[in-house]
This record gives sequence, structure tokens and C-alpha cells, in this order.
Amino acid sequence: MLLSVTFLLANGQDILVKKNGTTVEGKVIEVGIDRVSYKINSDESSANFVIRKSELSRIEFGNGQTVFLDERNLPKNKKAVTDQAASTFGRHLINFSPFKALDSGPGLGFSYEFLADKRGYFGVILPLSLVFPDRYDFSIDGNGDQKEMFYFSPGLKIYPFGQRKVTYAVGPTIFTGFGNGVRNNGSYDPNTGMYTSSGTETKIFRFGIIVNNYVNFQITPHFQIGLNGGLGSRYIDKETYNSFSSSNGGINITGEFNFNIGLRF
Repeated sequence: MLLSVTFLLANGQDILVKKNGTTVEGKVIEVGIDRVSYKINSDESSANFVIRKSELSRIEFGNGQTVFLDERNLPKNKKAVTDQAASTFGRHLINFSPFKALDSGPGLGFSYEFLADKRGYFGVILPLSLVFPDRYDFSIDGNGDQKEMFYFSPGLKIYPFGQRKVTYAVGPTIFTGFGNGVRNNGSYDPNTGMYTSSGTETKIFRFGIIVNNYVNFQITPHFQIGLNGGLGSRYIDKETYNSFSSSNGGINITGEFNFNIGLRF
């Protein structure tokens, strides 16, 4: 699915509309001071063509954005999009997640995203999460101290429709989770006829892949809110205590849900 989306994006066509009404389809390479360079196909080795900006009315990009070069042809009540505004929003996104949920429990997080291309079709995201496991036997130790886990989940985001006020993205993240916990052990004493329990500190490690779906709402050019949710597989779920290790065999289904607010620049 991801390869298909990438192929469609790579073959999206831009349309150069001349003032006389004729059109030219191709891939815009550069919008200069007085001329526009383009290719008639997506082959990098193909020839570049040049047309004067004075001959053009507008450029309709493959991501749905239109740049008007002749203000006389602007739709009513619509501002002109300058050449410098080809990328309306910033390429850097910083988000804080006051609430997120993984299969191990609720938590909070922080993430940084960078749009890797000028058109805004591909992004690299670096989230860091703090999760409080909801299992009673390892979330709180014998002294009542809370235990937690940290997750680092680098991933790739693909924006099929580019950057807009409401954007959709999909992509995989590789998560690594680690932290400490407490395992409560119980034993029966035949001399007293009573059960006793003791807590053993454990080290926890998890590794897996989640495919997330993202929706981002650009409230202002610099303020945004977003949601994402996804499903995946947990390949390693290991717990070590008293020099012993235990792990859940096989592949386990996992998932996450996240709400975030942040800045864009």
C-alpha cells in the first residue's frame, strides 16, 4: 500500500495554465524570478523546458494547491498566493501529548516532526512517551512508588494529499519500550498456615511496529491539534528479574491512541 501511494505521488502532474487558456502538463522543477522550469515527465534524465512567467496565468500543482501569477484571474474574495508561499505552513512540527494510550497503559508524550521534502508529502517523526502501566503487580512497588515505562518510536509519515489546513497521513513507527517494574511473588508457609508476599524489581523491554493513521488540524499557521491511532505487532515483550527472564511467546497485537497540541514553524 505504501509503495503504491509513493508511486502515485511521484507521478502526480502539475498543470501550467497560460493566459490564452492553453495548458501544459508536467512536473515543475523551479519557479524563478521571471521564468518557470519544468519537465514533461517524471524521468530525472528527461530534458528541462522553460516558460516565461509573463505567459502564465496560474500553476496548478499536483497536491491540489494553485499559485496565481496574474492577479486579474484571481477568484473573488481570495488572496493571491505568492511564489514564496508555495509551502503555506512550516516544515517543523513540535507536539505535546497530554494524553495517549498504549496497550500497556495511559501516559503522555512529546514529538518532533520534520517534513523531508518541500512539497510536504513525506515526514520523519520522533516521538518520546512516558507510560504508566496499568498492571497492578508491576506498576506500584511495595513502598507505593509508581513505576513507569519509556517508549521511543521513530517513524515515517506519508501525506497523500500534501499539506492543507486539515491533513491526513499514514505511516509505520518502530517502537522500543523500556522501564522498571515490580513483580509480586506469593508463597505459603506450612508452619504458620499463612501466605506471604514479596516484591521483586524487574526490568522490562518491548519492541514492535505500529502503522498509524494521523489527522492534523491547522488552527492557525503556527498552532495545531492532532489525533492519531494505529495497530501493529509486538515482537519482543521481555521481563527480567532475579537473573531470570520471561517473555510472551509469539507475536502479540498492540496499538495506540494519541491526542496532541503543538506548534509549527
